Amino acid sequence: MRENHNYPSVGFLANPSSGHDMRRLVSNAETVTHLVKVNRIARVMSGLRAYGPCRVLFMPERLGLVQSAFESLTSLNRNGSFQKGLEVQPVEITPKGIPNDTRETARIMRESGCSLLITFGGDGTNRLVAMESGKVPLLPIAAGTNNIFPLPCEATQAGLAAATFLKILLMEVGKKSAGFSKKLVHQHKLLQAETDSWSENALIDLAISRQATLGGRAVWDADWLQAIFVTRCSPGASGLCGIPGAAMDISALEPYGAAAFLGNRFSVQAILTAGTVQSVGLKSVDRLEMNQICSVEVKEGTLLADGERVRELRNQKVRIKLQNTGPMVLDIEATLNEGLKQGYLKTG
Repeated sequence: MRENHNYPSVGFLANPSSGHDMRRLVSNAETVTHLVKVNRIARVMSGLRAYGPCRVLFMPERLGLVQSAFESLTSLNRNGSFQKGLEVQPVEITPKGIPNDTRETARIMRESGCSLLITFGGDGTNRLVAMESGKVPLLPIAAGTNNIFPLPCEATQAGLAAATFLKILLMEVGKKSAGFSKKLVHQHKLLQAETDSWSENALIDLAISRQATLGGRAVWDADWLQAIFVTRCSPGASGLCGIPGAAMDISALEPYGAAAFLGNRFSVQAILTAGTVQSVGLKSVDRLEMNQICSVEVKEGTLLADGERVRELRNQKVRIKLQNTGPMVLDIEATLNEGLKQGYLKTG
């Protein structure tokens, strides 16, 4: 139920398991530790309180990441004034340590009137949040294994951008010019895989693997892959989107994606995970237009969404489509520039 407050609310969703999957164990990739996550969350909080009081709703989880970050702020300031202006509350759920915790929390945050959802995780974490975020913008901060969707920014900068966005929302209330804040967000693309009986979505990539079972879910060997579909890709990108990215460069804002089918017509060098470069044979890499449908016949295999196996396939025809119906994402640079124009960064 939506609650009334005289100051803005944001949601914090920190995944305690992000950055620890099997891909970290089979490569030289760094593990995103508990302490690293706590420090990033604390830096976001430092920026978030720049313009006044703010309520923070957070997802309860086994490591207590947000609580630890909040408690650490006092030690960063002699007077303990860092905590002033932040009201930090857990969402009322019973955490079970399963992906649905993230979805349920995001839904409650949206229904409670949060103006912004700040995520700490990788592509998989944000995929779950996007299922429930609706029109509430996301501010994704990298803390996972694959971090293509999260924004490349320093956490304090992200917190200041969040505070600026909330300030702009407050200043718009009752003004004829209300609605400018919508120009500070963009709608991300979305991939949909479906059959007549189910559907799955992804923010960055969908892939078909010949592996028959879900197993450890993460995939780090391209030899098993049959096809890859991406919303965006670039040379040197880590993860499955790096495979078509070795053949074309597509940004998050361009109105198309790419479809790659594996074969032996030519090969590319791709970063499957940090510390692992693999030569991948391809049959074709083509542009995937908005609302274009690609069908893939699968005798036996699995569907991957944002780097993880999510569904087993048996004698199915899977339809893949690119849509402009993904989550709203805050533009950090545009938001801070608007704050500069409005004079919000001045203190005297």
